[in-house]
Amino acid sequence: MAQIDPLRSDLAASSEFEPARYALSAVVYAERDGEILLLQRAAGSAMAGQWFLPGGFVEAGELPEEGARRELLEEGGVQIDGDLEIIGCYPMYIYGYDVLQISFRGRVAAGGVTISHEHDGARWAKASDMRALLTDDVITGMAGGNDHVARLLAHIRTDLDRYLARVDSD
Repeated sequence: MAQIDPLRSDLAASSEFEPARYALSAVVYAERDGEILLLQRAAGSAMAGQWFLPGGFVEAGELPEEGARRELLEEGGVQIDGDLEIIGCYPMYIYGYDVLQISFRGRVAAGGVTISHEHDGARWAKASDMRALLTDDVITGMAGGNDHVARLLAHIRTDLDRYLARVDSD
């Protein structure tokens, strides 16, 4: 393989190297009393009826942590008290984009949950219970033959494993 000079701008038009291009997304394991916040996707949305971590696209010029905090506030009406910790990062394909999703964790500040129009419900759940549900059979059923969804759910399962390992080491 040819050596690549990182300062050469002519490589962008070259066939020598094609970098991966991703939109950026962030989700938050928002923690309270040993549980995490899950939001139910609204009817008519992608993965309608399913329960997921709050999050979404990071806006242009926004740092991933800022995007995670903004999405958590917009979707669930809650804020994190203190720092966010990075748990993982994985590729996914959603809304027609290749996306790199960064997951964070943090403790929720005082206050209740106020869901956005993008969701039909909110609940607090043990991450271990959520992980126990993500068996191969469940992933296959939820994916309904869509390989992108199957890979996304498998990445979520791996991310949950990382999260649980981190929580267990606290």
